Amino acid sequence: MGEHHYLVVSDLHLADIEDHTDGWKRHKSSAWVYDEELDRMVASFEARLAPDDHLTFVLNGDILDFDLVTAVPDPAPFPVRPIEHRYGLDATAAKSAWKLGRILDDHPRFVATLARLVARGHDVVVTIGNHDRELWFPEVQAVLRERVEAACPAAPDARGRLLVEPWFFHVAGEIYVEHGHQYDFYSSFRYNLEPIVRRRGEEHIALSTGNLSNRYLLSNIGFFNPHATDFILGAFGYIRHWLRHYAFSRRMLILTWLVGSLRALIALFGTRARLERHPPADYGRHVRAAAERYGLEVATAEALYALRKEPITSRFYKIVREFWIDRLLLALLMTAGTVALALSGAALWVKLVVPLIAFPLTWFVYAWIAGNENALNVEHRAHLFALEIARLLPVRAVVFGHTHAPAVMPLAQGVSFANSGTWAPTWDAALSPLSGLRNYVHVRVGPEGRASGHAPPGSHSVEVGSWLPLRADGAA
Repeated sequence: MGEHHYLVVSDLHLADIEDHTDGWKRHKSSAWVYDEELDRMVASFEARLAPDDHLTFVLNGDILDFDLVTAVPDPAPFPVRPIEHRYGLDATAAKSAWKLGRILDDHPRFVATLARLVARGHDVVVTIGNHDRELWFPEVQAVLRERVEAACPAAPDARGRLLVEPWFFHVAGEIYVEHGHQYDFYSSFRYNLEPIVRRRGEEHIALSTGNLSNRYLLSNIGFFNPHATDFILGAFGYIRHWLRHYAFSRRMLILTWLVGSLRALIALFGTRARLERHPPADYGRHVRAAAERYGLEVATAEALYALRKEPITSRFYKIVREFWIDRLLLALLMTAGTVALALSGAALWVKLVVPLIAFPLTWFVYAWIAGNENALNVEHRAHLFALEIARLLPVRAVVFGHTHAPAVMPLAQGVSFANSGTWAPTWDAALSPLSGLRNYVHVRVGPEGRASGHAPPGSHSVEVGSWLPLRADGAA
């Protein structure tokens, strides 16, 4: 009996390719396509396998970024609303299937990699994240399977080797893999396993706050990289950004942000209202089905599901703060107060002290009270949820993605938590890939390591690594 190898990657954020000479949407340019590197990495792990070993390639969520696709077919085989021409197609079965086809057209090497694996008898598992939640539609999954099968016609038994999981992938005594967005209330879905609402008589994915932010904001503020944190700036940083990219061009930053925020909020509250009026019928059947697939007690599956965080839609203030509406209102109030003071009969010292000292002090006090909890620091708590999962399931490794922060740490004797980081394009000031990216998790479990309880040394291993090579000068 050979070893079981699990190669896990997440957050590839594959999208259609756009090339612009001025750097607009650089994160989608052909210069940052890494499909060949991914293929070489997978091939290197295949080459290490002994004859009796088995490889499972786990694509752990946000592999395909539907939110970044703003292209529209011409002519379109379905009705397209004017707003979709600006922000991309709605998340319906037919339109999501078209978007997936568009992405895969631009990434044939990625399809070929999956086809080679299944043709050689290995397994490919796709766990759906928040940015590829549109894979929930069976019609969209069918597109992925058809493309992979078409790329390996000589392997008729490959059909059953591509598994799409809406929640988690689990092998008893060995590994538990989940994308991890459900532990982040900015990206969690109220009904993750049936994430739909009906609008105009058609099923739509009930997009989370994070999805809507990308669709209506970041995808239209193209000089920011949505895969990095360079869009988190201070007031003076945004002024410099505007002067550099927008002041002398036809593109607009402030209006795009304002209109996009309002549209995202309207969509967010509309989705919440629809879900409250028409929640899924017998939603628990999805949890019971997951328990049956993996041979778990229903109570165990329910306990796993109960670990999720409720989405931000139940916290109005957090929504307002996430879209910077609170700071906009505060700035407008301070501006109006300054004008009112200037026009009033107040003493000159009051007109000067209040705008120059009192208002800035109020701003900093408000920022201190509001705190710094945001969508980016969820990574600091991920291991706590992994620990709860490890207490419910006897495994050697619990693996998440989502945060783009690669990590590995022990949870208990013989049990580790790992995060599979990201392959999404992120660069430094010289437009070189940042070090520590293009990550993977490799979990190896030998026959002795599959039993519950203490495992002998060397019976399993959990490794987090990077496929990003060193440059000739020795830097990453």
